[in-house]
Amino acid sequence: MKLLSYIFTLELLWCVLGPGIGIGVYFLTYWNWNTLPSGVNLADENTTTDGRFVAERALYDLGALTSRGPRVAGSETNERFAVDWLYGAVETVARQALPEYDVTYEVQRVSGSYFLDYDDYPITSYYRNVQNLVVAIKRRDSFSGKYLLLNAHFDSAVTSPGAGDDGTMVVVMLELMRQLTQHARSPMQHGLLFLFNGCEENTMQGAHGFVRSHPLAQSVAAFINLDVAANAGREIMFQSGPNYPFLMAYYRDYVQRPYANTLGEEVFQMGLVPSFTDYETLSTQGGWPGLDFALSSYGYLYHTALDARETISAGTLQHIGDNLLGLVRALGSADELGNIQEHREGTAVFFDFMHLFLVYYTETTAIIVNIVLGVLSLALIVGTLFMIMRKDGAVGSNILFEAGMTLIVQTLSIVLGAGLSVLAAVIFDACGRSMSWFSSTWLLFGLYFVPCIGGLTLGPFLYVHFRKIPFLHDQGRVILFLHAQHCIYAVLLITLSIGGIRSAFVLLFPIIFYCATTIVNMIIQFRLRVWIYVHLVGQLVPVIYFCSLAVTLFAVFVPMTGRSDNRSNPDLQMALFASLVTLLLVGLLTPFIVLFRRKVYVFGTILLLFLVTAIVAATPEGFPFRERTSPQRYYIFHHQRNFYWPNGTLRDSGAIYYLHPQDRHTPELLQSEVPEWSAAQLLGDECEKELYCGIPFYINRYHRQSDSSYWLPAMEPPIFPERVSFEFISREVPAPGRVRMYFRVQGPSHMSLYVSPLAGRSLVGWSFSERIPPSGKRWNGQDVYFVNFFSGSMELTPFTFYIEIEHAAAAGTVQSSDSHFYLSVVAQYMHHDRVYRAREFQTLLDKMPKYAHTVAYPGYLESWIF
Repeated sequence: MKLLSYIFTLELLWCVLGPGIGIGVYFLTYWNWNTLPSGVNLADENTTTDGRFVAERALYDLGALTSRGPRVAGSETNERFAVDWLYGAVETVARQALPEYDVTYEVQRVSGSYFLDYDDYPITSYYRNVQNLVVAIKRRDSFSGKYLLLNAHFDSAVTSPGAGDDGTMVVVMLELMRQLTQHARSPMQHGLLFLFNGCEENTMQGAHGFVRSHPLAQSVAAFINLDVAANAGREIMFQSGPNYPFLMAYYRDYVQRPYANTLGEEVFQMGLVPSFTDYETLSTQGGWPGLDFALSSYGYLYHTALDARETISAGTLQHIGDNLLGLVRALGSADELGNIQEHREGTAVFFDFMHLFLVYYTETTAIIVNIVLGVLSLALIVGTLFMIMRKDGAVGSNILFEAGMTLIVQTLSIVLGAGLSVLAAVIFDACGRSMSWFSSTWLLFGLYFVPCIGGLTLGPFLYVHFRKIPFLHDQGRVILFLHAQHCIYAVLLITLSIGGIRSAFVLLFPIIFYCATTIVNMIIQFRLRVWIYVHLVGQLVPVIYFCSLAVTLFAVFVPMTGRSDNRSNPDLQMALFASLVTLLLVGLLTPFIVLFRRKVYVFGTILLLFLVTAIVAATPEGFPFRERTSPQRYYIFHHQRNFYWPNGTLRDSGAIYYLHPQDRHTPELLQSEVPEWSAAQLLGDECEKELYCGIPFYINRYHRQSDSSYWLPAMEPPIFPERVSFEFISREVPAPGRVRMYFRVQGPSHMSLYVSPLAGRSLVGWSFSERIPPSGKRWNGQDVYFVNFFSGSMELTPFTFYIEIEHAAAAGTVQSSDSHFYLSVVAQYMHHDRVYRAREFQTLLDKMPKYAHTVAYPGYLESWIF
């Protein structure tokens, strides 16, 4: 009996109950996060007179839209089938609209150019004949002249049927049009513009074409952008404004199931998400305020062939449709849209709580509230210290010294906890087991949350164990550790608020509830044992919120590690995320280790959880990828490259297979599965010898990973359905020291140009923009310019352009024999049938592992010196 009583103690009970309660709360929030409304069927449509979003019809539309496979911009499926199908669907909606609604629609065909100022790899985006379907809806008896714009793109990524991205939002917009025009619920004083844009995946050209060329764009007051980076779950509203916080007030008041977070907005704007949306184009080019919605959780199938109709649930469509229907009805009658400039008031802070309600306030209010609460927190800490001095009769200097030492120890504990998580990440990566959590996300808890908890716990334990003080009992020392953690939160809150970081709101949860429980405990004078339960009750709401935040954080970011880079260790990112969430979850709980008599139970539980998880991660359960649910991504291209001397003779030519890395396990896993890739080489010296490594990059930022990209020589050349025709036309000297050269090019829908003036020369004019953009990352001391050149509508007519170069010594005479610039012409054949794959290329692709999803197509480059 003595042995049993020694083993089964209160400490053991807490070691079982603690993780059990935590896991229970987590799964409660996970269940809440995954709970979606039942889809409304066609049979139930007429149960109300106000109109309901009908998910069943939207699913039917989605099946029809995706029935022909990928809708890559420039392909027949996108330029003809998708446009014709959408036009017919809109025509039916217009025919069934109530008489009081005026519904007009047209296919916009537009050309233009603009500049995308991406770090080191800016893009001049030039496009011809992009197609958009524009639908305008207004009430005949009440129209203010202003429009609310809704935008979604109907083109898809290469190989992808695009059921999620962005077919989901396209059919949601169609169903919204039906409900808004077939029911007379709202007077709707403003018009609605539905922009189905046909070219988003290729540098957002469809949205730009509408902004710059459509006559109704001048009447847009605000917009809602609808995009997708996943295939299920809830849509998150992750960007708003900028500077028009009334939009968030409408979101708060009229959205049934809010899911919005300022943290998501700031993370996206910091570039931590490897995606872009039309929101940036509509906001910057149009100058309009807007709201940016996206499905973003569990995006394993995003931009893959698995993004099919079967992956989209009626619940997902119903959730999006219900939220947007109420919001669009409200904004369609919002007085603020009548004179939008009067409501420019700064940015907003917003977040939902368990998708039940939205909290929203302006950034100015946030700064005031945060600083006031931060100061109040520090004042309560000081007040508690004085209370301890009076109650326990301790010398003030001793208490202040002990409080200072406790703050140092707690800070070091945080560093230790994060350090242990990072150390685990480094070890697992070194052992070749990185991303073991990619498909089994639950492994993150044992691998990175548990070590951080161990570090947070170890600091208070060691300090109290080795430093005995007579003037303060153990519960008093716990209070000092809790106050130290609260002090850290308060200082961070004040600092981040002054620094303009709106996401500092996450610290309000522990601060507000800790302040509340501290005030209660001060009233009861921290009565022994009783104060502990007051404190624990106060931690319930913060723990629930941070569990919900953890669900969102990892659901969004874990799949992204499968489409990022092979140079950085994604486990480090997950370890840091886990450390941050752990600190918020248990930072005000771990100091209670001081009160445990048999602390070995705590550390034994922590060690056991970590070891069990590590062992599981080393088994097949920890293999990152799954065949149909979480595939490994590969970009493998079959390239033909021709390089010419200034006199026009061929200096080098050949075909290669180019492997663009997507995750930490490229190319090791591929080399273990496909022996041919064991002979692959890094690009290496090619990048010094040739402009952009001599690789026909689809987007120039792929060059960022050139030092970790691989290639193989190809025995067979690629098969091209359309040959590239490029020719020099003429040369003229418009002014002393300048030379202008004219060229003609014809090829497939997706082409690019690399332009790099030689040393001592500069680009001063060309056909692709009125002003010359800044250079991207320089090559061998030369400026580098990248043009993304797209032709839509299946019209691949020749294009004539010029490039004008100025010599540094402008007054000098330009000799006809001088060389002036490098010019590379690139063509991508990304939407052509598999019959255009060479036999050797197809044989290589047939050997890809079953868990791999491969984007593969031919490319062409010819490089000249003129």
